[in-house]
Amino acid sequence: MQSEKLYSDLKPLLLSLAYHTLGSVTDAEDIVQEVFLTWEEKPPQQVRDVKSYLCRSVHNRCVDFIRSSSRKREAYVGTWLPEPVNTDKFQKNDPLAEMVWKESLSTAGLLLLQQLSATERIVFLLHEVFRYRFDEIAEIVDKSTANCRQIFHRAKKGIGPLPDRNPEIIEKKAAFAERFAEALTTGNIGLLIELLSSDTVLYTDGGGKVKAALRPIKGSEKIIRYFIGIKDEIPAGTRYETSEINGMPGIRLVVGEMIFAVITFHYLRDQLSDLFVVMNPDKLSHFNRMK
Repeated sequence: MQSEKLYSDLKPLLLSLAYHTLGSVTDAEDIVQEVFLTWEEKPPQQVRDVKSYLCRSVHNRCVDFIRSSSRKREAYVGTWLPEPVNTDKFQKNDPLAEMVWKESLSTAGLLLLQQLSATERIVFLLHEVFRYRFDEIAEIVDKSTANCRQIFHRAKKGIGPLPDRNPEIIEKKAAFAERFAEALTTGNIGLLIELLSSDTVLYTDGGGKVKAALRPIKGSEKIIRYFIGIKDEIPAGTRYETSEINGMPGIRLVVGEMIFAVITFHYLRDQLSDLFVVMNPDKLSHFNRMK
């Protein structure tokens, strides 16, 4: 397989695998680029399955990255949230990427995934998202088939089912996102009360780069007070755009051509049970490049 074709054919899969493992598009891109550069500079003499070999290389680099960055994560200012991905763009621009990213984990799912070890994440993703057989996964993570099956079931128990992407359910969730955007835009407190459950939790990630709540805010009343309190700090001319973010309807806050915040939700029946707001500009750089 020629290098250029190999890159175009396998990049979406490897990038998605690395991103879901790390929760960072930027770091995932770096790892995938390093894997391909290593392959081009010194391709192994004998490789039966190139795709499995490169998946294994990505897995190994992700494991090393997680180990080396653990202290950095512990020192992170405020709440850490995964870097959002605009999966709307994959639908419009790249059919192959759309196929790979269509089962993208929601923000809530990615946070649960972060509680697992790197190997548990890879095993879960390869089987649940990318439909790999356990014997194929065993070669990638250097475990027995039986061990991979056990690892998957433990991970599955912790993660739970993937989001239901039935078109009717997606449409209903998109309506929730639009109503939430309307409530923020108009300051409609009654609508916010209707949309948020009493147990809703708000997570904001500014990364120490912009002002954000350092701890999660629990309860609809406190969340509403928070939004009222920051209303005057929202830049003039801000507009709200609904978009598919990590496979689920979400909101982008835009000034001019710059996205300065992305909001995603954990949907629970007829209300929003969790709100995730990413404002760290480093985590929105990839989002803005794709806009």
